[in-house]
Amino acid sequence: MTPSPAQRDSRDITRGAGFNYLGFAARLGSRAPFLVLAGLLYGEAVFGRYTFALAVIETAAALSLFGVKRSMLKFMSRAQATGGSLPQAIGNAVALPIIAAMVMTVAVAGGAAELATLFNSPSVAEALLLLAPAIPLIVTADVLLAAIRFTRDMRPEVLSRSVAEPLTLTLVLVAAYLGGVRETGLFVAYLASVAMAAGGAVFFFVRRFPVRECLAVRLHWRDMRELVGYSGPTAFFDLLILLSNRVDVYLVTFFFPDAVLGVYGMAWQFSSFVKKIRAGFDPIVAPVVSQSLADGDVARAEGQLAMVSRWVLTVQVPVVLAFAFLGDELLGLMGGGFAGGALILTILVLGDMINGTAGFSEYPFLFERPAANVGFGALQLSANVALGIVLIGFLGPEGAALGVLGSYALVNAIRLVALSRAFGIGMLRAAMVKPLVAGAVAGGVLWVLDRLLPGEVVVRVAASMGAMVAAYVLVLVGLGLEREERELVGGWKGRRKGEGGRVG
Repeated sequence: MTPSPAQRDSRDITRGAGFNYLGFAARLGSRAPFLVLAGLLYGEAVFGRYTFALAVIETAAALSLFGVKRSMLKFMSRAQATGGSLPQAIGNAVALPIIAAMVMTVAVAGGAAELATLFNSPSVAEALLLLAPAIPLIVTADVLLAAIRFTRDMRPEVLSRSVAEPLTLTLVLVAAYLGGVRETGLFVAYLASVAMAAGGAVFFFVRRFPVRECLAVRLHWRDMRELVGYSGPTAFFDLLILLSNRVDVYLVTFFFPDAVLGVYGMAWQFSSFVKKIRAGFDPIVAPVVSQSLADGDVARAEGQLAMVSRWVLTVQVPVVLAFAFLGDELLGLMGGGFAGGALILTILVLGDMINGTAGFSEYPFLFERPAANVGFGALQLSANVALGIVLIGFLGPEGAALGVLGSYALVNAIRLVALSRAFGIGMLRAAMVKPLVAGAVAGGVLWVLDRLLPGEVVVRVAASMGAMVAAYVLVLVGLGLEREERELVGGWKGRRKGEGGRVG
């Protein structure tokens, strides 16, 4: 039987996210050791300088991309649908951000001293100089992988970003330390890792697109102006969101010494594992939802958004529980004062869970009313800055994390209401209560076992987390699977039976 469009969407989303989560597992397997080694070998102060420089570099890279990473999908889709030149669409989309990245690299390197003075931290100037060359490498990888994403093939992104990049980061980190590079080893490792990701992106790009035709494209002012005009709101929104996601780091840099920033930065890095859960779906959800809206099928887009929001929440809950209950033990593995960031980690992951679940509400606005997203981004940034400054005065670095949590909750609540009124789309469904109920039960199991189990920290943490995950899955299955999950399970069983029949 031919699958329906909704079933094909579920299959594509699951397959794409599945590849990304395989990459996520690989990334976790190499990034977790990186964080432990970075903390143990380099200490809080160096890690603090690295955290600030990384935030600046990633902001500069996002500004260089100018929203093209997402908006290029529209121009590639249009070229394919109208019989236009796909290489022309790709050439336009690739040229703009790479040229901008070169300019941004010079700007960051030339203004490193001024940025360090602005943030009241002279020690970060050298860190900015060291990481500035990473900007064009990040942009090259992002824009080429975005083009490949048009094919709905997530494997190149997984291999480049989730395997090659983090493995290189960890291996070069250790090699640099053993080679006596103690103050700058973190920065050397990061440069090597983004260079590896960019190299992987180039490798996969040339295997999927006619590179000679892309390089031979003549850039026309009319095409570039259309690209800039369409990407402008998206670029501004992306920049506002990125600044909002980094402003807590900037505030902690300004108000506290490097060592405190290092503790905050380590908690911030661990919280990124929760962010990656939503990020696993973003690359494939964007083209699928874009196609549904382009076809005028709002009901189909609503189903897609509700489904992925529920799936993301389902995966997030046990990870958030682990960090909330075992954060001090996990951060304590790095030694020094890193365990002091446990409360910061808990606050950050709660904010990431809210944004990961409700944040998909940005997509209909992104594709149909991009200017509205600018307003949401501006509100989030303003709320984050205002709450962060006020709360830091009362609570210290934990106040910066609360500013993030508060801004996420505020903006997502407003955007969900706006989504319903503007498009008639309601993302929140009763089925989303199931992972929350399962999480409450699993959290109780984790809390009890963490306090009752004897033995070494590693053994206790492993046993507690294993029991928590088992309890969570059992309760979740007991509450019943939704239609999309039953269809996927049925499809998997059907394929396995069919494969067995062909072998026989």
